[in-house]
Amino acid sequence: MANVGDFDYQWTTDHKNLAPRDFPDANPYGVLALPGQVFVTDAGANTLNRVRTNGKDEILAYFPNNVIADATPTCVAKGPDEALYIGTLALVDSLVFGHKAVVYRVDLNDVNPNDLKTVLTVAKPWATGLWPINGCAFGPDGTFYASQLLTQPNFADPKGDVVKIPFSNPSVHTSLTGGALSFAGGVAVDADGSVYVSNGTAFVPSGQVVRLTNK
Repeated sequence: MANVGDFDYQWTTDHKNLAPRDFPDANPYGVLALPGQVFVTDAGANTLNRVRTNGKDEILAYFPNNVIADATPTCVAKGPDEALYIGTLALVDSLVFGHKAVVYRVDLNDVNPNDLKTVLTVAKPWATGLWPINGCAFGPDGTFYASQLLTQPNFADPKGDVVKIPFSNPSVHTSLTGGALSFAGGVAVDADGSVYVSNGTAFVPSGQVVRLTNK
């Protein structure tokens, strides 16, 4: 449909001042397909892109740098309010300071890819204080689920997890596994509320898909 990597690499070249240590860069990572449009999170460019059916690529939002490193948006999901929710990895800052990942909200009614000021400010923090987010999804009741790559700064014992966050109260984070996963990846929720997560996505000899009981 579109070469998002080339598009974002050029955009970061043109806007190198946003992240002088990292740009130019591009790493299209997460995807959400909706009727007539596809949304892509770029973990290198720190952007949310929209790709139209005719291949037109637009940058809707830029996610600001953390204290040490960049935000690294990894996943995008549509919420019950029709807005998009984007999770960040924030790996380096989380390893140093602890749970610095953020879920941002982007209201599609407010986007303007032709205005840089809007691109830089349209993403608003929705949930904070999370460990590096690798995947995200909404359940049928509107609950938000985030897979956490790890929940402590120890790659030898990462204690990956999936947390659920009620849509009405994003400050509440409930662990579903107690840190029993290892480098958790993508997460999906069935119509009956069952949660599925890819486990062992890095540094392990084999991976698996795990079904969790949603209590």
